[in-house]
Amino acid sequence: MMKKTMIGRMIAAATLLAAVACGSNESEKSVSLTAALDNSAWQQSEWISAVDAPVVNEPVYDGSRVADGASWFLTTVKNDKQVTAARWMTTALGVYELYVNGERVGDEILKPGFTHWQKTRRSYTYDITPLLATAEGSENVLSAEVTLGWWADKMITPAGNTGFNGKKCAFRSVLELTYSDGTTQTFGTDTIAWKAGIAGPVLHADIYDGEDYDARIPMGYDTPEKLSVPEVNHEFSGEILPTDGAEIYLRADLALQPSRAYVWKEVEQAGKEAFGRVVIDREYKSGELMTIQAGEHLVIDFGQNTSALPRFAFKAAEGTTLTFLPAELLNDSLGQKSRGMDGPEGSVHRLNLRIPDKGMMAHYTFAPSEQPVEWMPRKTFFGYRFASIEATGEVTINKIESVPVSSITKEMEIGSIKTGNDLVNKVISNTLWGQRSNYLSVPTDCPQRNERLGWTADTQVFSETGTFFANTDRFFHKWLRDLRDTQSPVGGYPGVAPYGQYGSELTDMMRVGWADAGIIVPWTVWKQFGDQSIIEESWTSMEQYINHVDSTRYDQLTLSSENANYQWADWLSYEPLESCSGIAFSGGGEFASRGPLPDAIAYWNFLNASYWAIDAGMMADMARATGRDAKPYEDMTLRAKDYLRTEFFNADGTFKTQILNTMQ
Repeated sequence: MMKKTMIGRMIAAATLLAAVACGSNESEKSVSLTAALDNSAWQQSEWISAVDAPVVNEPVYDGSRVADGASWFLTTVKNDKQVTAARWMTTALGVYELYVNGERVGDEILKPGFTHWQKTRRSYTYDITPLLATAEGSENVLSAEVTLGWWADKMITPAGNTGFNGKKCAFRSVLELTYSDGTTQTFGTDTIAWKAGIAGPVLHADIYDGEDYDARIPMGYDTPEKLSVPEVNHEFSGEILPTDGAEIYLRADLALQPSRAYVWKEVEQAGKEAFGRVVIDREYKSGELMTIQAGEHLVIDFGQNTSALPRFAFKAAEGTTLTFLPAELLNDSLGQKSRGMDGPEGSVHRLNLRIPDKGMMAHYTFAPSEQPVEWMPRKTFFGYRFASIEATGEVTINKIESVPVSSITKEMEIGSIKTGNDLVNKVISNTLWGQRSNYLSVPTDCPQRNERLGWTADTQVFSETGTFFANTDRFFHKWLRDLRDTQSPVGGYPGVAPYGQYGSELTDMMRVGWADAGIIVPWTVWKQFGDQSIIEESWTSMEQYINHVDSTRYDQLTLSSENANYQWADWLSYEPLESCSGIAFSGGGEFASRGPLPDAIAYWNFLNASYWAIDAGMMADMARATGRDAKPYEDMTLRAKDYLRTEFFNADGTFKTQILNTMQ
């Protein structure tokens, strides 16, 4: 039955393949997110994985790459009766895309997003009725492509692990068909009706690694012979929740065109201490057709750093491979090695990405085609303004643009401000672009290098500013679940949420300014949007945290088993006691074993107690807003302020610790 269905679609598939295989088949039929099925429907399905999916079993390090291949899952459903409506509830371990009869489902990308790998998966439910053959007896092919991002990769795996925390991609779904007589029927993923295997043109894909794509290979739904009986996956036993904020979209309305493009091959003025300067062979004007030959480098400036994906319309001989290398900046000053340059002036600088030779890149291998094809990598994202493009043979680029990718949609942007000062306006613009780039499933620290984690201090510092630019209410509902998932058993909040490669361990809790995000962010969102439900969702968690703070007086040494007797405060700290340089520790580079200086402990405790007072005051505010008894938190605020006065200040208002009197 499956082969008959596929054969019947061969003519349509042949026409569609050029667009589908290059990742550009945007369906003209309206398919949108809809209400999830009842949660009990999951009981009619199983997590399934491909038996032949490879697993990484080597020790993990910074440059560890994920296993090759994409997992495909496929089933054919025959209508018992005339279908009037169809909902498909889906989720995955890994990043996934859905197809119905060869057409991509939904506008959201990088589903299901970044969540705590053990505790929460988000589901996406679509009304797929417009994509179905609805007549009685008709057959429909449902398929999913899953890659390893945010699951079996370095992002959620600490260095030193043997293999990644997640092992294999998995898929789970429930299809509900409503028939013309009003009855319904459900079909869940299982090892009977479904097939799975490594297939399709995506040869390698991950958030850090990038994407390798071979357009000569058909899509997985067109090669059912490569798929076989799946296995049940038992890796995840957490909760599946419907998506409700922080979905990720392409911002086509903000697509960036090249502001400058030039080709270089030779280098001049190279020496022992410098890489030299590129010799520009030719430049292309905006909108001009561009050509690159083997051995050449096409450098493109899109004019704006952002989280984005390149979208190509291009042509080359079959088997030619194009390499896309994103970068934040160009090498300058003759590529002086003493300045940290990694190439000649005018070439892209990628050393700051930390794994420039192993990640943050894309490769596309051309299939035979008389006409230009379109392609965009969809299993990753990059943070860049510049790009270097290389190829193994001649490539003609008819068009290239950089399409921003973000959880901040056009509709969410609610505030703007323009002044009479161009420099101030540029700062405002940079702030907005920073929010677009870093609010991507989670509020990240940076979208470009091998980090992209939900650092909690970065989040709380910017959370209020961001609410003026965009309605971030639902976005933070989602992220606060990630934070609660990562909270320690005794109530401490982490430095990174959801759980990441670092910053989330039990020794990374209770870092001042980071942990406090668990109070500050709900308070900020409530204050800005009047949404009391965000308080209700986090109240028990916040209560556990603030009681932990109160019982320990946020004391550095008392909490040393949770904070490893260390504070980050790396970029905002008072310089004479700055942490990451080692200045705050005895023994210089040996500070890990010899411990922080007494003055540093006093400084940290002063900051801790200040946040204790701030957090308690916010708890009192939120208690009053939700009809709770605010007095315990009002008393706690007074207790913290009294502790600040008596512990850290002399009667004349100076600090007891002398070096602190030199602060502003």
